[in-house]
This record gives sequence, C-alpha cells and structure tokens, in this order.
Amino acid sequence: MKRRLLLCCLPLLSALPVVAQVSVTVSDPHFLSPATTITKNVDEVNLAFTVVDKKGHFVSDLRRDDFRFLDNHQEPQRLTLFQQRSDLPLDLAILIDASASVQDRFRFEQAAALAFIKKIVRPGKDKAFVIAFNDHLTTIQDLTDQTAKISKTLAKVKPEGNTSLYDAVIYASEKLHQIPVHEITRKAIVLISDGVDTVSRSTLEEAEQAAARTEVMIFALTTNYPHEVRDIDGDTVLRELATSTGGALLPSHDEGKLASAFRSVGKALHSQYVTAYNPQAFAPDGSYRTVEVIPLKEGLRTNCRKGYYAKARPQR
Repeated sequence: MKRRLLLCCLPLLSALPVVAQVSVTVSDPHFLSPATTITKNVDEVNLAFTVVDKKGHFVSDLRRDDFRFLDNHQEPQRLTLFQQRSDLPLDLAILIDASASVQDRFRFEQAAALAFIKKIVRPGKDKAFVIAFNDHLTTIQDLTDQTAKISKTLAKVKPEGNTSLYDAVIYASEKLHQIPVHEITRKAIVLISDGVDTVSRSTLEEAEQAAARTEVMIFALTTNYPHEVRDIDGDTVLRELATSTGGALLPSHDEGKLASAFRSVGKALHSQYVTAYNPQAFAPDGSYRTVEVIPLKEGLRTNCRKGYYAKARPQR
C-alpha cells in the first residue's frame, strides 16, 4: 500500500537512518564550509530538500529556525546538522530510455545528458554512472568522476525495442545503494523517458520502494508532448516516481525544453539544504516512517521525500 502525506514534499536527496558506527565531525552544525567533511551518526536521519517561492524560484538563504521538522508526525529529539546550499558529494545515476518509442528524440537526449554530466560532476568529489534501458538494462558507463569516459560510451547507444522503466529504476537504486558510504552523500537519479513501461518484471510501487530505501531523489525528464492524450499515462508514472522521492517532473520533449530541464536539475542540486536529526521513538525495524519539512515563512514550499524505511541494525 502506498503511503502519502497531506503535505506534498516534492528536488534532491535522502532520508534514511544510518546505522554505521561513525560520528559527525562538526561541532557547530548551523554553518559549515563547503570543504567540511560530514560523517554519519548511528540512528540518525539524513534529509536533503529544496525550498521554492510562489514563482517556483529556489530559496537558499533560510536558517534552521525557519522550518519545522516532523518525523512520523513528531518533532525530532535533536537536530544534529543543518547546512544551506549543500556542497556535499553527489552520487548520480543517469537513466536513458533507449527504446524505439523515443527514437526520434534520442540524439539530442544523448547530447544534453552529456553536457549536463560535464557541468555537474566535479572530478575528485562527485561520481556518476549511465544506464540505457529498453528490453535490457545496459550499464553504458560504470561509476566514474571522469566525464570523458562517459562521452565515448554514450555515443554508441542505439534506440530499439521495448521499455523496462521500473526495472531500470530499481537497478540504479540498488547500484547507488552499494556505493561505499564514509560520509553524508547526496544521491540522485536523472531519468529521461516517456514513462511507458512495457516489459518490466517489477511494478511502479516496487520502484518507488527501492528509491526510498536507497535515499535517492528522482528527477523525471519527460519526452512526452504536452496535451497529447496518449502521453498522459506515461507522465502520471513519471510524476509519481518524482514526487514520491522528493524530485520533480520536467518537460523535455524538444532540445530547448530538455536543456532547460537539465538546468533546473542543476539549480536544484546546488540549492539543497541538508539536515540530520535523531527521531523520537525510533525503532530500527524496517518500518516506513513519514517525513515533513514545513517552512514557517509564508509563500514557501518545501520539496522533499515523503518518508523512509527504518533500517535494521546489522547483526554482529
């Protein structure tokens, strides 16, 4: 059963408790320099979110007192971290629909994706991998901080076959989850597709659950044309994936729209707030817990994930 909040938490990136036995290296969480390394605490929820005003512009100069945080409808026991305009490392998955249904738009998708990766990935700090999906899932480029490698492999992809969208989201989420964690790291999936799954063995709900367990935020770039009746179902799927993870659905049906969508994702990633807190009455039992980030200033809206699964402690 899907769980929804009355407050719609919509880009960028995590809200799962961490059970690794490490500690935060920051004495004053109210302000952190971009070079600060932030490690994770036991039973600590890490949550990334953005804030927009009535016109949809990102607001990145708020303080921790400008928000109310609720975990399972209760205020946290203690806030251990609050950072504006997060500069934390980013693990990024680019998922490109390589099915026959997007054949006429595939070339500019490739070019725009490559331009985005070159701009967003900082060598030595961020990493990205690229997956193409149709009847099969193909890792075009494994995790790297070297964008030149991605450029060579991305150009070889040819669109054909059906669409295994849900399987691709689950695979990318699991791949992001397997990356070794030594500090708080933002995780995002940029998904370029028409949203029409035809061959997946998985369901939409399973894809959402995989993304939630991995602390990932999904930006869905729809290649559908607006107001086309045949494209409504695909956009509904992409919107559900995006909003359930705290991401956004962005129109990308032509070169101009796609370039604009990538710019929006970049702005969102650079406008994030990151907070960490100890929830009340927390039990590491695998249960689903809801999250709300409520701005106290009028006219603002938070974009965040709807909840997380309380990870069980590893057996010793």
